[in-house]
Amino acid sequence: MSMKKTLMISALAAALSTSAIGVASAATPQQTAATVPFNVMVNNSSVQVRSIQADGATLLSVRDLGSATGALFVVNVKSGVTAYIHGHSIELHANSATTLVDGEPVELEQAVVNVNGSYYMAAEDFIGAFDLDGTVSDAGEVAIDAIEKIHADDIVWINGSQLLASSLSEEGRTDYIVDAATGVYAKVFSSDSASDLTISPDGKKAAYTDDNGVVYVIDLTNKSFNSQTVSTDISIKPELVWSADGSAIYFLQSDKGTVIQKLNVADGKLTQVLNDKVDYKSNLNVSADGTKFFYVVTKPGAVTAPDKPVDQDDVAIDTTGTEPQVYFFDASVKDASAGKKLTATTDDKVFVGALADGSKAFYVSVVDGQPSSLVSVAADGTVTKVIGDKDVLQATLAGDIIYALTDAGSQTALYEINAASGASKLVGNIDGNVSEVVAAPGTPVALVIDDATYVLNNGSLVKVTNE
Repeated sequence: MSMKKTLMISALAAALSTSAIGVASAATPQQTAATVPFNVMVNNSSVQVRSIQADGATLLSVRDLGSATGALFVVNVKSGVTAYIHGHSIELHANSATTLVDGEPVELEQAVVNVNGSYYMAAEDFIGAFDLDGTVSDAGEVAIDAIEKIHADDIVWINGSQLLASSLSEEGRTDYIVDAATGVYAKVFSSDSASDLTISPDGKKAAYTDDNGVVYVIDLTNKSFNSQTVSTDISIKPELVWSADGSAIYFLQSDKGTVIQKLNVADGKLTQVLNDKVDYKSNLNVSADGTKFFYVVTKPGAVTAPDKPVDQDDVAIDTTGTEPQVYFFDASVKDASAGKKLTATTDDKVFVGALADGSKAFYVSVVDGQPSSLVSVAADGTVTKVIGDKDVLQATLAGDIIYALTDAGSQTALYEINAASGASKLVGNIDGNVSEVVAAPGTPVALVIDDATYVLNNGSLVKVTNE
């Protein structure tokens, strides 16, 4: 905010005092009407504001709503007021059904009314002009969520009450801790080159690598979010996975993800788990006891005309045998030296996760022209369809529960599946463009709907990040 605005702006209660408005609106006709207390839910708390009746509609005090939602106002010399909230300016004029939002005209449903030196406007207009999340029920009940929220491009759970949200820009990535009940956030980390943050199972730490492959751990319990170096090894590490007890970090090593390594967090010691010369491993999952590993191998296509540059449009690439396949490795088996290939089918496989005991993994099977299915594959290679009668759009594993999104026509259905038994139940059908479900052991369910994050709380969806 500029110094000019800082000097001009005062709290709404002071800026819109009767004497101030009286001077600013001397040229504007004022109306007289009886005011009546009106209850509004603001950030889940009941707030009483003044209201009037005008042309058969209920209008609410701009001053009272502004005080409740955190808007700051300055008296405008053009017989109006300008509000500043969440980085936006909104200019209001009495007897006008047009407001200026960041200098651009926006039409209102009801004209703003000046009564006894105070401005009143319709709740729907206040919510829309101030770009707040809010609703007005058929019964006239008003609920407003005025907490400023961030935009998130990626979310993961930290614990049952906090999410880690990442915002991407041309400058890099910024990570925030977001309160899952309110959307209040705090900046954790910002970088133009570091890897994604990987949350420890207890939610107290997050690991990442810099562009050299050096591994760092952030303390999420300290408000300064200090980082410490835990390994100076500069090999490429495309994936990090915490051990169940948080004492170690497993990772895939090299630009082709060939080797599985174990990093002891306390002393930085590296231990090789597997080097079977099989490249292009991904989606590493480690059992709770640290002995069983599921991962996916996706081979690249082969150029069939090696005498041409690979970036030429007419270069032929043979993709035969490049479909992703699920592998399993048991490090507890004496002299085990290679992973076991569990699948050989030609479908695309979107990996979901594996059970903590290392007994089975799950993926979404995608075949062109057919509904996608949720599939389990056991360590012995047994493949079972968990959901085969619905088109599965996406799924996530939270301990021993799988949450899956399926196509329900104009809506998206959310199912909860017992990973051990395969029993499923419908949680509910959801409106909007539902693109992702996110959950972890002991957390609520989060959903990405129309690019915003909602948390499912007692059957209601609470918005915690913006589009």
